[in-house]
Amino acid sequence: MRKAGHLAYIAALAMMAFVGLAYEDLSPGLAFRDADGPFFCRDLFSSGGDDDAMIGSFGIFVAPLALRLLRLNRAVARYEVVLFWICAGLVCLSLMLASMDCASIFYTAFVLPDPLLAGGLIALPLAAFLVMRSRAEG
Repeated sequence: MRKAGHLAYIAALAMMAFVGLAYEDLSPGLAFRDADGPFFCRDLFSSGGDDDAMIGSFGIFVAPLALRLLRLNRAVARYEVVLFWICAGLVCLSLMLASMDCASIFYTAFVLPDPLLAGGLIALPLAAFLVMRSRAEG
């Protein structure tokens, strides 16, 4: 991988890990569009706070980030790609579960807007593209 692509991949992993670790402290939380404007899932008494915890699943990207930093001067290995896709799958599953309960993920990220969540959602496909490109380059 070229140096710029390498750094961009590390930055995308770091962004997703940061979103997972800091979301509940730095964000107003997940919401959905109501007739009166945004309704935050935290306001639900039953399970609304669980939706914000689902965004914490982005924190799992600490593992591929640490592995990439340990292998900084080496090519991306096949097991790094596998680990990335496992993490990406778990995050997508968590986002799907949150959207099935209360949250509207894209509404929260881009309409409300929530820059932290938006950054994580943009970093995910970017990192996927970069890790696949790095394996193709060998």
